[in-house]
Amino acid sequence: MNRLNQMPTLRVHPEKKVTFRYGKKTIRGMEGDTIATALYAAGVRIFSRSLKYHRPRGLYSLDGECSNTMMKVDGMPNVSAEKTFIRNGMVVEPQNCLGSPEWDFMSFMDKMSWAMPAGFYYRVFHRPARLWPHVIKLIRNAAGQGALSPDFEMKGRFDEIFPRADVCVIGGGAAGMSAALAAAEQGLRVILLEARPWLGGCWEYRALPYDGDVPLYEKARELARRVEEHDGIRVLKHTAVVGTYPGNVVTGFQKGGSSDSFDERYIEIRAESVVVATGCIERPLLFDNNERPGVMQAGCAQRLARTWGLLPGKKAVFSVGHDLGLETALDLFDLGVEIACIADHRMDGQSPALLSKLAGRKIPLLKGWVAARAHGRKGVTGVTLTTHNGIRRREYPCDLLVASAGLTPVSGPLSLAGAKLAYDGATGFFLPVSFPEKMHAAGRLLGLSEGKSLEMSGRIAGLRAAMDCGKNTASELEDVQKKQAATTAPSHGCKHVMAPVKGRKTFICFDEDTTVKNVDQAMKTGFDVPELIKRWTAAGTGPGQGGIPGHNLPLYVAQTGDSPDRDPRPTTVRPPLVPTLIATYAGSNHDMSKRTPMHDAQVAAGGRMERIGVWNRARRFSDDLTVRDEILNVRNNVGMLDSSTLGKFRLFGPDALKALQRVYVGDMSKTVEGRVKYSAMCNEDGCVIDDGVVIKRGENEYYLTSSTVRAGATAEWFHYHTRYEKWDYHIVNLTDAFGVINLAGPNSRKVLEKVTDADVSNEGFPFMGYREFFIEGEIPVRAMRLGFVGELSYEFHVPSSYMQALWDVLEEAGQPFGIKNFGLEAQNVLRLEKAHVILGAESEQRTTLHDIGLGFLWARKKPECQTVGVAALRHTEHQKGRLKLVGFQMADGSARPPKDGSIIVDSRIRGYVCTARYCPAQEKTVGLALVEDSLTEMGTRLGIYEDGCEGKLLHGEVIPTPFYDPEGTRMKM
Repeated sequence: MNRLNQMPTLRVHPEKKVTFRYGKKTIRGMEGDTIATALYAAGVRIFSRSLKYHRPRGLYSLDGECSNTMMKVDGMPNVSAEKTFIRNGMVVEPQNCLGSPEWDFMSFMDKMSWAMPAGFYYRVFHRPARLWPHVIKLIRNAAGQGALSPDFEMKGRFDEIFPRADVCVIGGGAAGMSAALAAAEQGLRVILLEARPWLGGCWEYRALPYDGDVPLYEKARELARRVEEHDGIRVLKHTAVVGTYPGNVVTGFQKGGSSDSFDERYIEIRAESVVVATGCIERPLLFDNNERPGVMQAGCAQRLARTWGLLPGKKAVFSVGHDLGLETALDLFDLGVEIACIADHRMDGQSPALLSKLAGRKIPLLKGWVAARAHGRKGVTGVTLTTHNGIRRREYPCDLLVASAGLTPVSGPLSLAGAKLAYDGATGFFLPVSFPEKMHAAGRLLGLSEGKSLEMSGRIAGLRAAMDCGKNTASELEDVQKKQAATTAPSHGCKHVMAPVKGRKTFICFDEDTTVKNVDQAMKTGFDVPELIKRWTAAGTGPGQGGIPGHNLPLYVAQTGDSPDRDPRPTTVRPPLVPTLIATYAGSNHDMSKRTPMHDAQVAAGGRMERIGVWNRARRFSDDLTVRDEILNVRNNVGMLDSSTLGKFRLFGPDALKALQRVYVGDMSKTVEGRVKYSAMCNEDGCVIDDGVVIKRGENEYYLTSSTVRAGATAEWFHYHTRYEKWDYHIVNLTDAFGVINLAGPNSRKVLEKVTDADVSNEGFPFMGYREFFIEGEIPVRAMRLGFVGELSYEFHVPSSYMQALWDVLEEAGQPFGIKNFGLEAQNVLRLEKAHVILGAESEQRTTLHDIGLGFLWARKKPECQTVGVAALRHTEHQKGRLKLVGFQMADGSARPPKDGSIIVDSRIRGYVCTARYCPAQEKTVGLALVEDSLTEMGTRLGIYEDGCEGKLLHGEVIPTPFYDPEGTRMKM
């Protein structure tokens, strides 16, 4: 097909050819073509076959409002050919046909429509019951569109971003761009989302004058240039919104181009205020064969010509109900399409300027007439027009029927966010009557059509959004509102729904082959409201997400008079508003883990890094899974561990102690300077959720630690449990600001003495002591003397920027004493020998302090502080039938430890193994297990079942804990 190459609105590049495969043919298109436009240029008119009846379907719209043009692209089914741009080497295959779209062997189903009334699969096949299992397989095989090969491999680059904005504008038309500019001019950060690959909306391709001789497309490009050049506006084109949620969360996905680092990416925006300027789509006209190839909407016909340089047909008949249809007819006439007739089902209300132009071109116009039937088997060959009452009829030969009942707003983002819509008789729209907080609407979806009114509508919404963000725009807002009030009011829309036909082949939903006859059948069955009819007939449940039937269904139901709803009511809208790939939701699968300041040094030292929670940490420093050498080196010499992942917090203020008393079970008033206080937190059920140490650094000043997994929640835990108090305190998360080095082993004091002048003797720095001093006179450390691994041990908390320097100093000073790195696995074995618990490993969500032997931490006589979990601790202290933590060693001389999580059984499950390891320092295998309290006696034999033992039980014996140095002399020396 010859292209109109001189159009100023073209989006294709004729000099750049693109070749792809369609079935067995090679198709040549142009850069900027979609699959649909390239095929249309190549003469393809039948794009697919319909779901139930296998009727031929063609190009109807160009924004994917229906499944007419869904195809398999590079092995991926259900790809919208209207919105997918061609690439060299692309392989495109038609779907939902047996044979080809032109010759479908299943087309006989069209003559079987009488056997498939609304809900037939619910009513027909369940009797006799024995047939249903067989019939359901046939129904499921016939249902759905497209088939995914079991060998299909998803290819592509997928990403995700989570930007924040002061104002998010949905829609890049005139109103949306005006709203973005108005908000950005107030110094706000604005994100503008546009579903198409370019800005401009419905102005982008229209030549109608905006002001004087300036056409709409030039005005659109001027606005787009201002928007894209503004530093405060981030424009995301080719980005479809899939959901809007409370709190002004907007989600969508963006298609990438050849220069982007992604093919599709998920976007989740959190904004202070949202402006919805999504415009309108055309409402389909209901008449017989209204979905034949050759029937298309006015916007589709005009965009084919103006954007892609393709005349949609040679001889056209128009059956429309809005001025855009008249405008399109004039435009196509001027471009070379013969216009046989225009049927406008409005009796009046047409633009005088457009009527004058039609008369000047001698284009016949029939007011109050409408298309009743499209003729032709595989494409339009003619059309029957009729008056509203069906008395007078005329027939016209044509190869193109441009049909549109009117416009309907794209109000999905408003509905999802919770806006209430009501039918407006003047515009014929479902208009918002209430908005969610800090959400506004602008543009054509409010029924506006005149150019300046659209711009001012957007500016008003942008200024209101700015007010939501704290900007004082009241005076400017009042001025713009006065100017808009003086311009054109909202347009009068068309209430016409369908031609005077029986409706047996009048389709209200193209995706599901739902006809007006089916809707009538549903109402006779008793489903008399649109929401129920939608379910019974499946209208609007297909891939188009209700784009085609979304407005006509409630209008038709209301006009029948059989519904109890006096006014039309829209059906429920649910996300996603636009379907996308599951791979896009999955994102790029980047490992979003955190790294400690010592990460690179740990890797260089041979650390085998693993993802532990949100962190990457060194599990071990050799390929020996038992980490024997690391364990023995800590026991006999000295080792260093990077413990920077511990949660670290500063708590200060006059009421800091009250907050500590509220969340910790210990009596925190006994925390004194120079000493470390160990305690734990419980939830309201008395179940232990965290433990750590607290240090008093001064008057109303505390430093505390939490477990790694609770580092992100500790501050919120404090705030939550003091939310009703007017306490004056503050808590600051220092987890990333400070690193931690654990120096452990019998030689650790010797290493420390070489690098500091502070008194670190047993008397000067005793067990559970806390000191602040300098290393090498320059590195400030907060030092704690703890014993988690059962040896003389120091924890050095330092600003993260000092971590590498401190590590290097200690490593150099420790060389004469055999210093080596040790990782998490060695620490796990060392602390296991001391029976020191790790919450989450030796506890679960029902475990109380008493269950794991930490009941001594609970200060029963501390002042009344309403400590979280105390009531439950009293109730469960002597409760029977609970799982208790015990130590065990493997019996029968077995050295192999059971797997963590292995169950303990006799005639039933009695508990499970929490942690078990072989301990080289003692040359035996020990472990900790949670078992029923009847199994806690010393010497009790435990049967342990694990996978891979072929049903044979391992056996352990309950023994006292700690397993190593029970008196604790080594860590206190």
